[in-house]
Amino acid sequence: MSQPFLGYTNDVDKAFPGIRDFRVTVTEDPGGYYVRDAAQRMNVYTKGSAARVHRCANPQCQQGGLDIQRLVLFSGPGSHAISCPGHDGSPKGRRKGDQCDNHFDVTIEIERE
Repeated sequence: MSQPFLGYTNDVDKAFPGIRDFRVTVTEDPGGYYVRDAAQRMNVYTKGSAARVHRCANPQCQQGGLDIQRLVLFSGPGSHAISCPGHDGSPKGRRKGDQCDNHFDVTIEIERE
């Protein structure tokens, strides 16, 4: 896990209070512009295998991707179409370029305690 959940914990039970399990299916770049192999476009995250962030496949994208924890806690179950919030600028954000044109189709299933 590259970034801790909530900014301070690596304990998934603390990061997802009141949630027994979840399944987040992320289908990225449906047109195949950044990811040519269709099998690599889909990623599945569960409570046991969750990463904090799903990175954007656009190699020029800076500060983009999906915050898995935020999706589970605040978006709720269902299907969501999400544009990448990143940009084609400098890595630290000093120079912002055009908005990243990648997008994600996300399906969230949540089993609450």
